[in-house]
Amino acid sequence: MLARVAEASRAQIDAAVKAADAAFGGWARTAPKDRAYLLLKLADRIEADGAAFAKVESQNCGKPLAAALNDEIPAIADVFRFFAGACRTLTGAVAGEYLAGFTSMIRRDPIGVVASIAPWNYPLMMAAWKLGPALAAGNTVVLKPSEQTPLTALKLGELLAEIFPAGVVNIVCGRGPASARHSGSTRRCG
Repeated sequence: MLARVAEASRAQIDAAVKAADAAFGGWARTAPKDRAYLLLKLADRIEADGAAFAKVESQNCGKPLAAALNDEIPAIADVFRFFAGACRTLTGAVAGEYLAGFTSMIRRDPIGVVASIAPWNYPLMMAAWKLGPALAAGNTVVLKPSEQTPLTALKLGELLAEIFPAGVVNIVCGRGPASARHSGSTRRCG
């Protein structure tokens, strides 16, 4: 056995959603340049600790250590760097995009607490793909990694707790639908 990971209780899931909801207002008002800075800092920390992340990812899902270290870790850091750049391009004008001869204005606003469920394959990459766009847009997140491969998401959670304001990202572990259901949030998307 590699590790034991406790399943979140209903109260812990409620607490995670409430923490994300409480953090939403402040995070949504955070300037895009500041959100970008934190995402870049996260990318740098993942890269700096790449060997440790790769080791856990290899153990977590059985992939070769060299593949995790040389293929995935650089790509995961790049996902966060990409969305750091995206923070600064959330609005704009697009001529002829939707109707010839007209200019469309694009406005992307944070919508609230994003509930994300990551699958077992590529656990750390899937977490990055879930977290990057949501955080860049100013949303807060409750992430549930696969119950089969939660270890790198939990390791990532340690960095997230150091870098981002409290409640912006919350990680809950558990099995499938039982841990994913929640009805008390005021703002939700899936």
